[in-house]
Amino acid sequence: MGAPRILVVDDNKDMAQGVAMVLREAPAEVESAYTADEACARLGERAFDLVVTDVRMPGQDGMQLLDVIVERWPRSKVVMLTAYGTVQSAVEAMKRGACDYVTKPFNNEELLLVVKRALRERQLEEDLQRLQAEFEGRYVFEGLVGRDAQMLGVFDAVRKVAPSHATVLVCGEHGTGKELVARAIHRLSGRKGPFVAFSAAALPDTLIDAELFGARKGAFTGADHDRKGHFVEANDGTLFIDEVGSMPPLVQVKLLRVLQEREVLPVGSSTPTKTDARVVAATNTDLLRATREGRFRDDLYYRLSVVRVALPPLRDRIEDVPLLAEHFLSRRCSERGIAKKRLSHRATRVLLLHEWPGNVRELMNVIDRAVLFCQDDVVEPKHISFDEEATAADLSEPQSYEATKREVLERFQRLFVERLLHECDGNITEAARRAGLTRAAVHRMLKRLGIAAPHPEARRG
Repeated sequence: MGAPRILVVDDNKDMAQGVAMVLREAPAEVESAYTADEACARLGERAFDLVVTDVRMPGQDGMQLLDVIVERWPRSKVVMLTAYGTVQSAVEAMKRGACDYVTKPFNNEELLLVVKRALRERQLEEDLQRLQAEFEGRYVFEGLVGRDAQMLGVFDAVRKVAPSHATVLVCGEHGTGKELVARAIHRLSGRKGPFVAFSAAALPDTLIDAELFGARKGAFTGADHDRKGHFVEANDGTLFIDEVGSMPPLVQVKLLRVLQEREVLPVGSSTPTKTDARVVAATNTDLLRATREGRFRDDLYYRLSVVRVALPPLRDRIEDVPLLAEHFLSRRCSERGIAKKRLSHRATRVLLLHEWPGNVRELMNVIDRAVLFCQDDVVEPKHISFDEEATAADLSEPQSYEATKREVLERFQRLFVERLLHECDGNITEAARRAGLTRAAVHRMLKRLGIAAPHPEARRG
C-alpha cells in the first residue's frame, strides 16, 4: 500500500495549508479544499483515506459535509476540527460518523496522534475486509461453510461435477446440508432451467407418482386438473429428490425409466413427455445396504450414484463449529439489522462439547435462539440452549479455546481409533493402512489415549 491520502477542508486557506504541512509528516499525501463543495468534487475524483475538516464554514458546514461523506464515501474516515469545541458538538460529530475530534488551538503532536490513529483504524478495516474476502473465498462456498478436510473435499467435488450432466447422490444425516449441495451444483452447472426440490418422504404412492411425473385430469380421485410434474417443471434445470430411499417400488421403476429414456409418462396418459432435468438425489440411509436387503433397486442405485458426495456429520468435523457459529451469528445479526455480536470463549466451549445430533441445522437453530435472547454484544453460555437440555461440559471452570480444542480433539481421536480397530478386528497393520499412518504412529496414539493394543491371540480367538 502507498502513502495514505488525506484531504484537508477549511475555508481559512492559511489554516488549511498549515494543517496540510503538518500532516505530510504522517507521512501522507495531502490535498486541500476550501469549501464543502470543493471537497465533494475532490472526493468524487479520487479516493481519500481520511478527511480532516473544519466544522464552521460558510455555506455547507463541516457537519453537513460529514453527513455527505458518511453516505457517499463511507470508507473515508473523518476527523473534525473546530475552535468552538464543546462536549455536545463532539458527541454529535461522533454519533454522525466522525472517528475523532480535535479542538482548536491544537499542537502539532496532538493532531498527528489523532490522524495516525484514524489512519491505523482505516488500515485495519481494509485488512479485515481483505481477510474476510480471502476467508469467504476459501471456507464459504455457495452457502456451505467449512475448513475441515472432508468439507474442502466436498467443495472440490461439487466444482468438478457441476458442469457435467451426471446424476449425483448426496449422502448424509439429517441436517448436514444435502439440499445446499444440490443447490450449489445447480448454480454452478450453467443450466438455464429452475431448481426444483421434492421430498419423497411421507407421501402416498399415487401422490409421489403425480408430483414427480405429472398426471392428467381425472387420473385419480382429486385430480381435478392436469399436473406437469416436477420432471417437466425442472426441464433444462435440476430436480432435487430428497429421501430417495423412501420411494415405493413402483415409483422406483418409473424413476429408473426416466433416467434411462429421458422422458416421463404422466399418470393417466399414454403419451410420454421429454425432459432434460438433471437429477440430484439425497438420502440419509445406507442405500447400498437397502439394495442388498431388496428394499431398493440396485439398477436404480447405480443410475443415481454416478457421482456420490458424502457429507460428514457435524460431530466428525467439530473444529468447524466455531466457524459455522460465527457465520450464522453474523448473518442473523445482519438480517435483523442489529449490531454484530460475537461468541465468548465459554460459549464457544459449550458449542464444541455438544454432540450435535441435529448437525448443522441444529447449530443454526441454537444460534437463532442466542441472537433472540442475547441483548449484549457478547453471546455467553446462558444464551445457549439445545433441543435436549444437556451438554457433556462441566462449565463451572472456564477453559481457553485451545484447552477446549484439545479436549474435543482427544475425544474425537479416541472414538476414531476405537471404531477403526473394531472395523479392522484389532489388526493394527490394517488400521494403520486405512488411516494412512505408520504402525508406530498408531501405537503411539494408543499409548497416549490409554487404549490397550489388542493381543494377536485375542484376535485369533
